[in-house]
Amino acid sequence: MRRLRPWIALVALAACAQPDAVIVSVPPAPPPPAPGPARWSDATTWPGGILPLAGADVTIPADKTILLDVATPALNKVVINGTLTAATDRDVALTARNVWILGSLRAGTEASHDLYKFTLTLTGADSGASNASIGDKVLAVFGGGSLELHGDTRLGWTRIAATAPAGSSSLLLSEPMSWRSGDRLVVASTDYDPGQAEEVVVANATSTSVTLQSGLRFSHWGTLQTIAGHSVDERAEVALLTRNITIQGDSAVSSSGFGGHTIVLAGGTAHIEGVTFLRMGQSGHLARYPMHWHMANDVSGQYIRDASIWKTNNRCLTVHGSDNAIAQRNVCYDHLGHGYFLEDGSESGNTFDHNLGLTSRTPSVALRLIPSDATPATFWITNPDNNFRNNAAAGSVGFGFWFALPAAPTGLSVGQSDLPRITPLRQFSDNVAHSNRQPGLNVDNGPKLDLTPETTNYNPRVGAVAGGAVATGYFQNFTGWKHSGRAVWIRGTGLRLDGATLSDNQQGATFANGDIIFQNSFVAGESGNLTTAPNPSFPIRGYEFYDGTNGASNVTFANFIPRTGRPASALGYNRSDGFPISQFNFATGLQLMNANAVYLDNPGATQDGDKASLFVDTDGSVTGTAGNSVVNNNPFLITPTCTFRTEWNSWICPNRYDGLSISSDNGGAVAPLSIVRDDAASVSLAGVPGNLASAQVSILPGRNYAINWAGAAPDKPHVTFQRASVSDWIRVSFPYANGPFNVLRDGSSTALPLAVSLADLDASQGDRYYWDAAAQRIYAKIWVRSGRTSSTIQVVPH
Repeated sequence: MRRLRPWIALVALAACAQPDAVIVSVPPAPPPPAPGPARWSDATTWPGGILPLAGADVTIPADKTILLDVATPALNKVVINGTLTAATDRDVALTARNVWILGSLRAGTEASHDLYKFTLTLTGADSGASNASIGDKVLAVFGGGSLELHGDTRLGWTRIAATAPAGSSSLLLSEPMSWRSGDRLVVASTDYDPGQAEEVVVANATSTSVTLQSGLRFSHWGTLQTIAGHSVDERAEVALLTRNITIQGDSAVSSSGFGGHTIVLAGGTAHIEGVTFLRMGQSGHLARYPMHWHMANDVSGQYIRDASIWKTNNRCLTVHGSDNAIAQRNVCYDHLGHGYFLEDGSESGNTFDHNLGLTSRTPSVALRLIPSDATPATFWITNPDNNFRNNAAAGSVGFGFWFALPAAPTGLSVGQSDLPRITPLRQFSDNVAHSNRQPGLNVDNGPKLDLTPETTNYNPRVGAVAGGAVATGYFQNFTGWKHSGRAVWIRGTGLRLDGATLSDNQQGATFANGDIIFQNSFVAGESGNLTTAPNPSFPIRGYEFYDGTNGASNVTFANFIPRTGRPASALGYNRSDGFPISQFNFATGLQLMNANAVYLDNPGATQDGDKASLFVDTDGSVTGTAGNSVVNNNPFLITPTCTFRTEWNSWICPNRYDGLSISSDNGGAVAPLSIVRDDAASVSLAGVPGNLASAQVSILPGRNYAINWAGAAPDKPHVTFQRASVSDWIRVSFPYANGPFNVLRDGSSTALPLAVSLADLDASQGDRYYWDAAAQRIYAKIWVRSGRTSSTIQVVPH
C-alpha cells in the first residue's frame, strides 16, 4: 500500500473534518546557511568600516573568524584572540611588527595543503624590548593559542645520484622529487671544506633531475661506492629552500642581524609543516630563535616537519624546557651559532628524524650566547634521553653532533632532576656527519653552570642512578667522512660505536676514558672521492687508542696506504699523549684490506703516554699470533724476543705488559724521574700533564726496576703495580732520605717487616721490604695477591 507523506495526510484529515475550509500546510524552510568567515578585505569586518592601515594595532576578537584574503599593510601589533585563516585560492601576506596568538592562526590543514602562498613578515628594528618578556618582532603562541601552518609537503632533501663537476648545470637526484622551476636549492660540500656548499636555482626539473640557472662553482661527489665489499656513501645532499608558506624577517635583517623570532609558550600548540623560515633569529639575544618551544613542558603531538630554516641570525630550531616535540625532514642552512639546539639539558623524549643541517657560522665574540658557540654544532645535544635518527650534519666550522652534557640542567631549568651525564642513551642511530672541521660526533665538553665547556665523561647508568649498573650506550650505524680531524671523539665509559662507516677522515675514531668499544664497523682511509687534504703530511689512521681500557672488535679497515711524507695505518695511538694508557687496550677480529695495520709515532720527550703506548692483539688478526703485543719504539718496552716492523714503526712482542704508577700521597712532585730496568733499559718520565705528583708507564712483570727522582725524594711515595695477574710481581727500589718511615702494603695500616737481605726480599711474596742504609734506598717486592689485579706499597714517615 502506498503511504501518504505525513504532511499530506494531515491536510487530507483536516479537509475531512472541516469541509468548508481550505487548509494548506507547507514544510518548514531549511535553516539559512552559516555565514562564511568575515573577509579581511571587507570594510564591514572592521570597527567603523575602516580597513586596518599601516602602523595600526589589530585585534581579532575571540568570537570572530577572519579570512585573510589580501596582503596587509605593515601593521604594528596583531593580536589573534579568535581565528585568522589564510585564503587558499590566492597569494596572501601578513606584515606586522608583532603577531600574538591566543586563538588560532591557520594556513592550510593537515588534511589539505592546497593553498597558494602565505607570507608572514616580521618588521622593525631592535627597540631594546627584545630582552624582556617574549620580546619584539615576534610570532608568539601563548597558552591556549594554536599555530597551524600546513604548506606543501614536497620532500625537502635527498642526495645526488651522479657526481656533478664544477661548471655543471644539472643534478641527477637519487629519488623522485617534486621540485620545479624557480625553486632555490642548496648543495652540500663533499670536500673537507664546509664552505663548498652552494645555493642554486632550478631552471627546469623532472622528478629525478634538475637543470640549474647557472653552473656549479664546486665539484660535488655523487657516486655510491663499494670498497672491500662495503657500501660507502659520500654523495652530496641537495635540499629545497623555498616553500609556499614563508615566515621571514624584513630585508633590514641582512645588515642588522635583528630578525624575527617564533616562540611557543606553555599551553600553546604548534603544528608546522612545509614552511620556510628566512632571515629569522636575533643575533646576540637569548630565546630569540627562528623556531622555539620555550619552557613549554610536555608538547606531545606538536611538530615541525618539512621546513626550511635558512640565513638565520641565531640558531635554527630550539627545544628549551620542552619534551616530546617532533622535528622531522627539516633543513637548517646557513645558521649563526648552534643549529638544532636542546638548550638546558632538561629536555627529553624529543625526536629528531631525517633532518639536514649545513653551513654553520661562528658568531663574533660579542654575539655568542654561550661560549660553545665559538665552535658551533649542527646538532647540540644536552640530554641523551632523546631520539636522533637518520639526520645529516653536512658541513660545519665546528662540530656535527655534539653531546654537550651538563651534570645537571642549566639556565632556566636549574633545579630540574635530570642528570644528563649518567642518563641512558635513548636513541642515536643512522646519522651522518661530514665536512666538519671538528669531530662529526663529539661526546665530551659539556657545559658547566656558567655554560663554559669542561672535560666531560658520559657514564650512562640504569635509571640515571649514580653508581648504578651500567646502561651500555650504543651509537649505532653512524657514518662519518671528510673530517679534517677526527670523525668521532667519545669520552666516557660503557659506550659502543657500533655498525659505523668512516671514510676519508684524517682520523676515524678516538675514545677517551675506558670501556668504549669500536665494533662491527668499516673504515676506509681513502675512497674515490679524492680531494685535497688540509694537512697532506698528517698521518691518517682509522682508529686511535687512548686512555682505556678500550678496543676495536670486528672492524674492517681498507685503503690505508702510506705515501712518501705521509704515514697511514688502520690503528694508531692518540698523538703527543702525556696521559696514562691501559695496557689492556686491545684489537680483535680485525680485517685489513689494502691497509697498513699500525703506525705509532716515536715517543715525545715529555709525552709519557706515548712512551707507554701498546695494545694486545687478542686473536692474532693484526700480528698473526694471538696474544702478541704491539708496542711503540721505546727501548724500555723491548726485549730480545720482540721483532721490529719498519712500516709500523713499532715492535711485535710476545710479552705481556702491566702498568706502573708512581705518585705522592701528599701532593709533592715525583716527576720528573727515571726508571732503569735490570738489563739497563731505561725511560725518563715527565709526569702526568698538570700533575707532577703522578707518573705512569708500561712495564714487563717479573723484572727489577730502579726508580730515581730528578729532585728531592717525595715524603710519601706511593708505587702501584696495576693491570696485573695474580702472582705477577716486580721489584722496585728508590732513594729515600727523609728520616724514619714505615712501608705499608695494599692500604693496610700495618707496617711491613724489614727483610734481612735482598735475597730474603726476593724470596718473599711482597710481605717485607729491604732497606739499604748505606745507599739510603728502599727496596720492595710488589706481589699481586689472590683476588686482586694490583698491589701497592706506600712509604709513610714517622
